Amino acid sequence: MKKLLLIIAALSVAVLAALQFLTQPRAAIQLAHYYDYDRTFPLHVQERKIAEGLYHVTFNSVHQVRVPALLRLPLHATPPYPAVIMLHGIGDHKDKPYMAIGDSILAAAGFAVLRPDFALHGERVQEPLDHKTLRKHLYTVRDAIAQTVFDLRRAVDYLDSRADIDSTRTAFIGISLGGITGTVFCAVEERIELPILALAGGGLRWALGKDAFSEKLLDMIAPIEPLNFAQMLASRPVLFLNAERDEVIPKLASVMLQQAVPGEKEVIWYDAGHQISADRAFADCRDWLLARMGSLDSAAPGRFVETSE
Repeated sequence: MKKLLLIIAALSVAVLAALQFLTQPRAAIQLAHYYDYDRTFPLHVQERKIAEGLYHVTFNSVHQVRVPALLRLPLHATPPYPAVIMLHGIGDHKDKPYMAIGDSILAAAGFAVLRPDFALHGERVQEPLDHKTLRKHLYTVRDAIAQTVFDLRRAVDYLDSRADIDSTRTAFIGISLGGITGTVFCAVEERIELPILALAGGGLRWALGKDAFSEKLLDMIAPIEPLNFAQMLASRPVLFLNAERDEVIPKLASVMLQQAVPGEKEVIWYDAGHQISADRAFADCRDWLLARMGSLDSAAPGRFVETSE
């Protein structure tokens, strides 16, 4: 009888524990698992040559979405190429002048460059989404950021499917909203070895205006809040590019994100507003990547070659 009572008591505890787990707030569950997906789902890639070394590509993402992107292959390098995924900011698109500058600088250094459109931007635009409409459509912005994280993971799948891309050397550069989104993306996507976060910040309550202390909205943005994911970048070196007089991303938000990322990191502050020099910034990105990837021309597939000073 005593054993039976002990068994019943143990089962009761197990049932209560299960009920507690099933009814706990969503925010208490590991947020990173939200971005798990079926990596084997067909990409159904379509490619169209635009110019020598430049291609327009589309591929499948989650939620039955097609992602358009531009792929640049370096003309004077030997495959398999290391790759950089570049993501633009809010209200922009993959072919903005500053994106084209980055593409040119990186391709000249031997990198393949993939530039997808952010959800609801570029070829994917439905209603214009920019700084003016940001606070009016918070749920739409949240969904667009989350979708883009999935899209970026599928972009890595696409690059990995190409024989001319070295899948062991993949970097990411995100600018402004692209950097905010990229923090989440790089955290959940371990195949990104070298994240670069430009003009980004954490603590997104600063973007909520009068609703900054609404617990409901803070829970709503939890899956896209960079600070919730920053610690997952601990195993990789991270480069931050920020502006001293940024009128869009508060300096405190930039510092909060920098401090939330443990491990190796480098921070470059520019004496500028949010519109920093694209030539200088992308040159800094190139130099930082080359310093960590070694000599691209002499590197065997999957290996970094140390360079001497």
